[in-house]
Amino acid sequence: MSPDRLRRRPASPALWALAGAAGLTGVLYVIQALGMRDLVEPLRFSSRKWYFLAPIVLGFSVQTGLFRAMHLKAVRAGLPMVASGGTSTTSMIACCLHNLTPLAPLAGLGGLAAFTSKYQDAIFAFSVAVTAAGTALMLKKYLRLDASAACRTHQ
Repeated sequence: MSPDRLRRRPASPALWALAGAAGLTGVLYVIQALGMRDLVEPLRFSSRKWYFLAPIVLGFSVQTGLFRAMHLKAVRAGLPMVASGGTSTTSMIACCLHNLTPLAPLAGLGGLAAFTSKYQDAIFAFSVAVTAAGTALMLKKYLRLDASAACRTHQ
């Protein structure tokens, strides 16, 4: 395939979704590995908390795919595209802050680290809810974009 053909062919939303899942999983692993100072313990942690982690990663990947699909539809319809996927990433990172407890006093965040450690499951549950809400919002915007694009093409 020529470089021009590769440049013109947009990456699919499914590819973006997979990349989002892999990226978020990698960020989570690195944060945990740094905080736990261990390369295997984050894997054990993930196997213990999979019921929180799986919906968050899945939701983030769906949001990433929807973002790409929205972008492609907007470009094709000549509509402006304004959106972000930072909410899920932020909630995912927030639920892992307890792993940075040994480093927190150096940054003056000892109380925050203790709080996140004590309320980890509640923070995880909140993160799942935020991810679900973010996914629902993006789906609603995606469907609205469909309607806007249809109205614009029939004018």
